[in-house]
Amino acid sequence: MTVLTKWVSALVCALLPIWLMVEHLSIEVAGPDNLSVPSIASMPVSKAEAEQQLAKGLLLWRDKQYQESAQVFSSLGTQNLNEDLQALTSLYQYHATAFNTHHHSDFMQQLSILPNDCKQKLLFVTADLESLPQAEYFRARFSKDPRLSSLSICIYDLTWFDPVDLVCEDNWQQGGRLGCQLLSLAEKLKSIPFTHLVIFAEKGKANVHNGIMFLDRKDTYDVFIHELAHFSGFIDEYPLSKELAKRVCAGVDAPNIVFKQAQQLQLDRQYWQSIGLQNSSDLYAARTCDNHTSQAFKASKKLTFMEYHDTAFIPANYLKAWQKQLQKMPNQPSAHVNFAQLYEQSNNLSESKFWRAKYQQYLKANTGKIKNL
Repeated sequence: MTVLTKWVSALVCALLPIWLMVEHLSIEVAGPDNLSVPSIASMPVSKAEAEQQLAKGLLLWRDKQYQESAQVFSSLGTQNLNEDLQALTSLYQYHATAFNTHHHSDFMQQLSILPNDCKQKLLFVTADLESLPQAEYFRARFSKDPRLSSLSICIYDLTWFDPVDLVCEDNWQQGGRLGCQLLSLAEKLKSIPFTHLVIFAEKGKANVHNGIMFLDRKDTYDVFIHELAHFSGFIDEYPLSKELAKRVCAGVDAPNIVFKQAQQLQLDRQYWQSIGLQNSSDLYAARTCDNHTSQAFKASKKLTFMEYHDTAFIPANYLKAWQKQLQKMPNQPSAHVNFAQLYEQSNNLSESKFWRAKYQQYLKANTGKIKNL
């Protein structure tokens, strides 16, 4: 077996779970009444052959042979494929072709207009061709997730694809987490009315920094929802590291957590009462501050999505608190803050001023008053 064949075989294996995530899994089979022999042109391409061609296109893309890769996807897209492979091929073909023809020039024309009541407008971003199906899957799942239908969060229907200027690393700035170089991205996104970004990369630990979420290929939809709650101030319910607990556990109450400092005799129940939790039985010890002198309390006896994301359990009172956070828009920063701070660090005060103004507009639109960073 040649090296190329081994690469293709490996890529086929890697590709299978991705395209299986595509929502429709039915393959139409000709019924018994259709006894005519199809012509050569209409003969469906076998699944194995189509997967092999997709793997070839991805391999060419990894080798930075962008034009050749786009040609493979375009050629495969003209074939008679089953619904799932056609959707995946069309996705790769669109973004590969658009990239080769300066796709940013028509991105705004392709972008949907989100409803006015969206408090958070998420734009998906990736430099990774193989993350595009993951982004599409998350978008589709979110739109049909009954748990989150009451939340005023919207996702744009097109992913910003930038395989050249967007550079990500799994140990960004030696912090042990996924992160990306964002200044070139900021310049390109000036005219897009987003509030938060979700960046998909090849590998790295998922995290949220201000108004930007970072995910890798292995992260599931449940990880996305867990991280999404951080955009509205939710705190992890598993034990935080000593360094993080030092900052968080001495802080202010969150939608899902209240803190009782070591010197306090009683728990401050003001926040919980504001969302209708009146009795002591509503509160349960949380593990958030196990590495701190404070004690954290949560409003759920059961494990929730903020402790183990794969439980996928979001209590009704958490959803109520989540929506309240979205409606009152506290000091939970948007992605504009990330860009403003990055430009400040590079001593580009004019660009920093631009993004600070964007942040002020975001707050004014949602609260009716201006707040300072």
